Amino acid sequence: MCTLWGRYWLVPLLPGAYALVLAAFDELRPEHVVFGALCAGIGFIGPRAKRFLVDVSPYIAVAIGYDVVRYLRPFAVTPERVLGCELRQAELLLFRAGPGRTFQDFFATHHAAPFDLLFAVPYTIFVYVVLVYAAYLYFKDRARMRHYLLAFAIGNYVSFACWLLFPAAPPWYLRMHGCAIDTSIAANPAALARVDALLGIDYFATFYGRASTVFGALPSMHCAYPLIGLLTAFRAAGPVARGVHVAYTLVMALAAVYLDHHWMIDVIAGWTVAVVSVALAGAWLRARGVVLDSLLVARPAAVPSALGRVPLVQLEEAPASERPLSAGAR
Repeated sequence: MCTLWGRYWLVPLLPGAYALVLAAFDELRPEHVVFGALCAGIGFIGPRAKRFLVDVSPYIAVAIGYDVVRYLRPFAVTPERVLGCELRQAELLLFRAGPGRTFQDFFATHHAAPFDLLFAVPYTIFVYVVLVYAAYLYFKDRARMRHYLLAFAIGNYVSFACWLLFPAAPPWYLRMHGCAIDTSIAANPAALARVDALLGIDYFATFYGRASTVFGALPSMHCAYPLIGLLTAFRAAGPVARGVHVAYTLVMALAAVYLDHHWMIDVIAGWTVAVVSVALAGAWLRARGVVLDSLLVARPAAVPSALGRVPLVQLEEAPASERPLSAGAR
C-alpha cells in the first residue's frame, strides 16, 4: 500500500472517508459506499490501476464537490442574496427579444415537439458525454484527457463557488414563482417536463429533482462542458470531429435558452469559465512537462529528432533507467 502510493497512500481512501463522514451525519447513500469502495479497490490493485485513478481523479473531485454543495447551500444561499429579477432586467437590457420580452419568454409560447426532443438530447447526454469522451481519450490521447478532465474540474469548482457566492435564479423559477425568492422550492425540469409528458416518462423530473441547488444558473456549466471539449480538441481533432464539437457547443447553448434553464448571460458566463479553465489547466500541465497542443496553450517546441516526442503514457510505464528525457525536463 505505502510502496505503491508513498506518502500519498491516503488519496484513494478519501472517497471512503467522505462516506464515513456522511454516515456520521446520517446522510449516507448507497452510491457513496459504492464510490468509496471502488476508488479504494482500484487504487491498490497495482501501478497501472493507480495511474488510471490518478488520471480520473479530477472527475472524482468534481463528484464529491457537487455533493458537498448541497450541505453548504443552506448556509450560503439565503433569499436576500439570490439574484432573481435583477438577472431578468440585465437580460432585457442586453439580449431582449422584443419590448419587455426575453428569448426565454418567446420560447415559452413558441415551441414544438420536434424542437423539444432535439434540445432534450444534449441535456440528456451531457453527464455521460464527459465519461465516455474521457474514456476514449484515455486510450487515444492521455495528455489531452488530462487537460480535458483537469479543465473540467477547475471549471466545476469555479461554478461551485459562484453558486454559493452569487446564487442566481433560472428563468423558469421567475416564470413560476415571480421575483419573490423561496429557497425551499424544489428544482424543476422546466420545459423538459414537456418531453417527460410526450414520452410518458419521468426521467427529467427525477434527474433535476436531485439537483444540488435551484439557484445555480450562473454560470451555465451545461454550456461550459462542450466548449471545454472543443478547446482542448480543436487542433488535434480532424475536421469531422471538430465539427461535432462545434455543433454540440452551439446546440447546447440554444437548448439552455429554449428549455428555460438559463439566461444568455449564464451561457456567456459558462463559456468564459470554460476558456479560463482550459487556459489554467493547460498552463499547469505544461509547467510539469506534459506535451499539449490545443487552443489557449502554446504549441510545443520542436523536439530534436534524436529524441523525438515521447508519448506521456510511455514515459510513465517505462522503467526509470530506460526513460528518455522529456521536453519539459531538458
